[in-house]
Amino acid sequence: SAKNGCDLNAALARHWQDKRVNAAFITMPARPERQRLPPVAVSLPIAGAFVIAATLWATPFAAFCALLGIVVVALAGLAVLRRLDTAEPGRRAALFALGPCVLFGAGLADLNDALWMAACLMALAAALDRRHILMLLCWGSALGIDPQAMFVAPFFLALLIDRRVPVCRWAVAPLVAAATLAARFAAGWPIGGWACAFFVKADDVQQLSVNAPNIWTIVQVLPLGGVPLSGLALAATIGVSGAYVARISTLRLSGHSLVAAALLASLIMAGLLPHLHPSGVFLADMLVLILALSKRDPASWRIALLVQAGSALGVLADLSGLGGLAILGAGALVTATLWLARSVLKPAANDNPLMARQPART
Repeated sequence: SAKNGCDLNAALARHWQDKRVNAAFITMPARPERQRLPPVAVSLPIAGAFVIAATLWATPFAAFCALLGIVVVALAGLAVLRRLDTAEPGRRAALFALGPCVLFGAGLADLNDALWMAACLMALAAALDRRHILMLLCWGSALGIDPQAMFVAPFFLALLIDRRVPVCRWAVAPLVAAATLAARFAAGWPIGGWACAFFVKADDVQQLSVNAPNIWTIVQVLPLGGVPLSGLALAATIGVSGAYVARISTLRLSGHSLVAAALLASLIMAGLLPHLHPSGVFLADMLVLILALSKRDPASWRIALLVQAGSALGVLADLSGLGGLAILGAGALVTATLWLARSVLKPAANDNPLMARQPART
């Protein structure tokens, strides 16, 4: 009987071991497919050669600032990609150097665009880490550098409401922005330049859109008899932004959904605010690249191609004076915004606002 008991135990142990091995083999993750992306050693030199060739007429210091702007934006994008657990984040962040917003904006304009976009991306990285004080510090510094950082204000407001961050801490962002503006004014940079970077005037008349690929580019070419529409544009921006905050503040954002919500806020503000320059879409260019490179699904890539095409057409319209290109870009951006809104704002399967929320981490 003892021998039979040993045989039975051995048979049971062998069966259990076979099932464990089979289960481990079945659940073993497949080896990830190698992505065909250009390495950093290819992307950055291409961008550098393009910028240097385009700035030969300028001083060497201007070319250095252009290259520094590309590196700053790429490093900020790398910080966000790492928090999204993206495979090969360094190789993917190098693609930012080849985007139209970096080549034509942060690379060719000045270091100003690069600094405020990088600060906004670092604020997004802090939001992914649930470090709200750092998030407000970064966004406040971006707002002090350039008012276009206000494009993601509805997103940060909705996030603060959703995560129940104490209201007394909300003042960090405006205080930091005021301190940044005061420092720039003390350094000899006029405060009026802060507003001029946002509201661009052409031919002494404030146009509804200055080649920005938004809906007002289409409206201003219609035969409306010179009806002033600036007030309507501002009212539409405030109304849609308020609806955005009301809806997003009820969602539990994290990871890719958080980046998508920030992208939607940027597209809404750039698409509805009047008197904008094509640089108003540059932050959306960066956010849509981050979303597409991290999610790697066809829907994200379709939205990314539309946003990048719209931004490039707006820049080309501004450089060439062909307003028709900006109208085509506006169509691409409006389509991308509607597609993204449909995916971000749809209710979850078990959307229950009474569920307990995670406490805010500061």
